[in-house]
Amino acid sequence: MYSDCHGHWTDPRVSEELRQTWMRDSLNKNLDLFMEAGVNPEGWQRQIALQKQYPKNFKNAFGLHPYFVAENDEATCEQAIDDLAKIINLASGLGETGLDFREKYIQNPNNVSDDVRDRQIVFFENQIQLAKAFKKPLVLHVVRAHSEALKVLNIWEADEVGGMVHAFNSSLEVAEQYMNLNFLISVGGAVTHEKNKKLMEAVKAIPLEKLLLESDCPDQAPEGWAEPQNSPLSVLLVAKTVAEIKQMPLDLVLEKTTENFKMLFT
Repeated sequence: MYSDCHGHWTDPRVSEELRQTWMRDSLNKNLDLFMEAGVNPEGWQRQIALQKQYPKNFKNAFGLHPYFVAENDEATCEQAIDDLAKIINLASGLGETGLDFREKYIQNPNNVSDDVRDRQIVFFENQIQLAKAFKKPLVLHVVRAHSEALKVLNIWEADEVGGMVHAFNSSLEVAEQYMNLNFLISVGGAVTHEKNKKLMEAVKAIPLEKLLLESDCPDQAPEGWAEPQNSPLSVLLVAKTVAEIKQMPLDLVLEKTTENFKMLFT
């Protein structure tokens, strides 16, 4: 049986009917282990309910996504960190957390007075400290901010807990810096896009024992995906692409990445 190390089955866009379809189709394809990634306090409660519904199939990570931090003021984020500390013991990992420095996430949408970039860094640091206190691996979301994220991870000695870099889409040089900090590299639909040569070259060189596979459903569909929403089954297309890039048997890629998943989130 195989794994999808990052998805959002509890996203409000995903209906209960669609979740049931995803589960039925996944099990029919020997895909039975999933990591549900957290983004905000409201979502954590839906995650807990999902895990109760499918206790053998789901692990949870709870965290404050950079989107949440960008869209809320400091007081709201501080309250959310307090709430996270109260339930993180129920999770297998802490995340999504990290930095997203795309323009739309570093502006001040609510006219708050502080700098959004700085606020993202502060609450990323808070979550690293929380992960270390509770000994939880981190689930990182990093976009256009790898140098800043790596600096923070080094300062706070995040290698003590390690974790995974979700939806990695950068170079081998950047991947190596994360791997040196005890992080696994998770790849999704981006690796299937023919023009993404930099990522393909990175995946070719990254040792299989350092790789994870993900769908990021309902987002980040692979190239040529026909359905309106990405599904967990896309992780099988990701695995096929990785196997082709690394010139390895597909079963080996699926089995080893599932083993990596289980070792990281035990």
